[in-house]
Amino acid sequence: MRPTRLLQTIFGKYRGQIVVTYAVTLAENIFELCYPSLTGVAVNGLLKHDFTGLGSLLGVWFAHTVTGVFRQSYDARVFSAIYTDLATRTVSEQETMGVTTSQIVARSSLSREFVNFFERDVPSTVNSVFGLFGALVLLFFYDVWSAIFCILLLIPLALLNRRYSRRTLTLNKRLNDQLEREVIVLTRRRPNRVSSHYRLLSRWRISLSDAEATNWGLMELFSIGLSAAVILRIASLPGIEPGTIYAMLAYLWNFIASLNNVPGLVQQLSRLKDIAQRMDA
Repeated sequence: MRPTRLLQTIFGKYRGQIVVTYAVTLAENIFELCYPSLTGVAVNGLLKHDFTGLGSLLGVWFAHTVTGVFRQSYDARVFSAIYTDLATRTVSEQETMGVTTSQIVARSSLSREFVNFFERDVPSTVNSVFGLFGALVLLFFYDVWSAIFCILLLIPLALLNRRYSRRTLTLNKRLNDQLEREVIVLTRRRPNRVSSHYRLLSRWRISLSDAEATNWGLMELFSIGLSAAVILRIASLPGIEPGTIYAMLAYLWNFIASLNNVPGLVQQLSRLKDIAQRMDA
């Protein structure tokens, strides 16, 4: 069985549990998307001595808390079981394929990256998508031009991250090449080789960090311009209420926060792409 098919088999085995955890994650994101609007309604209501909006906000907050506690507890059990299954089968499959011990050790460790992706990165992606598109949709209800400003920002950011994706794929390949040599280097116990090995690992990790920081910094510059444009737009709206101002700014921050997750996600996807190619080799 090919390793990619092995992954499909394992996650197929746990399909029900994964669907439950993602459904709960979806519910959490819906709750989070409601907060700015509910807070705005609560503020506007309190200014008129109406506590209905505050009650709705607190009720949603309590439901979100209960949902979050359940998800964290459930996730730990589901994904720990998946990793145990995946690591065991990966070692067996790699031995059958005649892969060296050094590579088996590295790949069994790297297989954890797949589980981390489904446990952490997929929910993070869902959160980012909700924060991004949910904020856009709701901003349209408040002010069309503010939403259009956000949409226009996506064009240069897409181009930046396309270039960043190619860069991180190359760097992850070099990092994983070195990791697969680790057991051989340590077994031979040559101080110069060991020192060189860890210097190279450090070099590729620093390069990845620098690339992510540069990409994030460039994205932030665009976000600063967007924030200025939207704030000026809000200030020009006639008769706008305090709660509405808060809600619009909160959705703007949600939109920007979602964009801030993109560099890390792109880097992780590049890493997983390289790992998958190795497991299929």
